Amino acid sequence: MERDDTSRPATSPPNGSPDPASDATVISAGQPATPPETVSTTAIGGALQGTMLGPYRLEQFVGGGGMGAVFRAHDTTLDRIVAVKVLSRAQSADDEMLRRFRNEAQSAARLDHENIGRVHAVGSDRGWHYIVFEYIEGQNLRDLVRDEGPFAVGRAMDVVAQVADALEHASARDVVHRDIKPSNIVITPAGRARLVDMGLARLAPTAGDADLTVSGMTLGTFDYISPEQARDPRAADVRSDLYSLGCTLFYMLAGRPPFAEGTMVQKLLQHQQDPPPDITALRPDVPVRLAAILARLMAKNPHDRYQRPAVLMADLAACAEENGIELSSPTRGMPTVAVERRRAASRLSWLLPVVGLLFIVAALWLKAAADRRPIAAPAPPAADGAESLLDGRAQ
Repeated sequence: MERDDTSRPATSPPNGSPDPASDATVISAGQPATPPETVSTTAIGGALQGTMLGPYRLEQFVGGGGMGAVFRAHDTTLDRIVAVKVLSRAQSADDEMLRRFRNEAQSAARLDHENIGRVHAVGSDRGWHYIVFEYIEGQNLRDLVRDEGPFAVGRAMDVVAQVADALEHASARDVVHRDIKPSNIVITPAGRARLVDMGLARLAPTAGDADLTVSGMTLGTFDYISPEQARDPRAADVRSDLYSLGCTLFYMLAGRPPFAEGTMVQKLLQHQQDPPPDITALRPDVPVRLAAILARLMAKNPHDRYQRPAVLMADLAACAEENGIELSSPTRGMPTVAVERRRAASRLSWLLPVVGLLFIVAALWLKAAADRRPIAAPAPPAADGAESLLDGRAQ
């Protein structure tokens, strides 16, 4: 399981990588200039490590954030390793935070996809509320880039294609993640990308249901938040997740977020107003088509972005094919609309020459037919008598 945002000390990392603290998820009202105060997850870790919550033995404190502490735990009922996320007792007394915590479990429970961390159970014990997730071995993208440097182009494209596949699945089930960022994407030892932490996810509201987000609230991560989500988190949809995925792709290629400098408010304004830096100026090896894909992902207006992750997946597959890059099963699980789009383009590529050839053949056939058309013989001259008779009638 990946280490959460506040699990590392807030020191400047090497190689100019961003401070992990700047990657923290924010849930606050108004226009914050500094990170909001959060409950100390280290204290929760010290209090609960080695204890039992229900049938789960909390063996090791892994990390945590604003929504609780995460433990590597042993499921004594099924004899397996799991991840247990525990909400603090102080936050459990906050009705909104408790509803948001339960919403995370409900959102994750809707999803069953190999690129999304699965939820196993939810429960409470001795006043502690917890969610049980599958335990994912691996390292998150933020730490991988910090430790190893920017990704190769093909590797970055492969990660984005996998996360897009996960977002297509979530969108089809009316789930919007709203916190796509490098620290919420874990890369397993086998190279699979796993999307985790549904703490800010929103289910499409149904009649009579109220969205947990209120007007005037800032919700997300400032380095990766879409313009419309920063203005009103209730307006976020899958296109907002795609904007954040574009910022994550930029991070993988450049080693930093697109707007890495400034305060939180300044970053919000840059996402609203400023075009992102030209990725080809930072990475000349980035193909032109991939740069265009990135620009479309990070368009300020949601209508100018990809409207569905499936279309992004199709473009990534085409870009990979053009540049001799092999993606891990690029059409595996790709929705029919994207597959048909590629097939239609392939059919069109050979259909046009065939139509042209048929047109030429038809033109030649018509010309040959015209050449074979018989020419009418001139009328024979009239006899002398008939000619006289005609002359007489004419008189």
